[in-house]
Amino acid sequence: MILRAPEWKTFNTLYALDSFANYWAENEKLIQKAADDEEQKRKPSWTPQDDAEMGEYREEVRISRHLHDEIMTPMLRYSCISMLYTTVERELRRLVVNLEQERGKQKLDSKDLKGSFLQQTGKFSEVCFGLTLADCPEYKAVCDLQKIRNCIVHCRGEVNLVNEGDRKYMLKLKDARPGFFAWEGTDVEICPECIEQFIREMWRFFVWIFRELNWKIDDSWRGNKWAVLADAPR
Repeated sequence: MILRAPEWKTFNTLYALDSFANYWAENEKLIQKAADDEEQKRKPSWTPQDDAEMGEYREEVRISRHLHDEIMTPMLRYSCISMLYTTVERELRRLVVNLEQERGKQKLDSKDLKGSFLQQTGKFSEVCFGLTLADCPEYKAVCDLQKIRNCIVHCRGEVNLVNEGDRKYMLKLKDARPGFFAWEGTDVEICPECIEQFIREMWRFFVWIFRELNWKIDDSWRGNKWAVLADAPR
């Protein structure tokens, strides 16, 4: 029996995205279960008889879930946005390394170019390899992810602390991106729909790149949960 090695140029990137997606999904479940368990232990033993008592009952339930729902879950989602964008940057760096291994070391270094890492990589891949990342339909999603990540990392998620251009960008983004909320004077809010959509979009982003380069995507990814989601209608 002959065992064929996977196409590492594409396999490693998709494996990184798949690993992150499963990490996020499993931790969402763990925190939710812990919140449910705490609610069962600490919720009121009495039954509300009117609207006033119902309000008190719900407040006691909220308090029982406070650590998990209002601290742990938002913290997880903030960290996952940062982690996902870091994964994208890391895999873009892997892309450049693989391209240079395939086509030869370039005289120009992406670090010599101006702009963010995303902009540097985009200019470098276009000038040196004819690959225009901005042509990908999911490129804007990468930029959205970058903006939200920057707000979280540099401004603790506080909308009013980002620069004027980015603040306006994010205030508009809440109307275009499900599960993302940003209002004047508040912290950005991330819901599961936001992270799941970003995972789908980042998957499609790299699949688009690999197809543009005619790099084989290993058959083992067929039927993968996140690959299927990525192929679902937008």
